[in-house]
Parts: sequence; structure tokens; C-alpha cells
Amino acid sequence: MNDIAGGRVAAPDQLTVVARHLLVALINHEYQHDEWIGEVRANDLGHALPTDPDTDQVSRLDGYLVLNPLA
Repeated sequence: MNDIAGGRVAAPDQLTVVARHLLVALINHEYQHDEWIGEVRANDLGHALPTDPDTDQVSRLDGYLVLNPLA
């Protein structure tokens, strides 16, 4: 971010950084929706909660799934 602010990277490099962060934020937001839907299905309809994804790049933070691409 300091390189972007300092004008030391080209526009395509800036877009890559911005797009990566936006994509992670969008995925984490959708994981929250998925968690809420799973909770409603479990609490109100008696369905089992789905298992967490089997990957090191997804973990739980405050009870919610989050993508951690740096893992």
C-alpha cells in the first residue's frame, strides 16, 4: 500500500492489490451469509450444519468462516 501511495507501482499492479482485497472481502461476506442460513436451517428446520471446508485457507474467526489466503 505504501508503494501504491508513493506512486512506485503501475496501474495494473495497483488493480491486482485492490482486486485481491475486494475479492477476499466479498468471499468472507458470502461465508457469513452461508453461516447464517446454516444456523437457521439447523435451529428452525432441524438440518445438520454443513462441515467446514477442508482447507488451510479457510478458518473460523468469531464463529464465522473467513478466507485467509496468506495461510
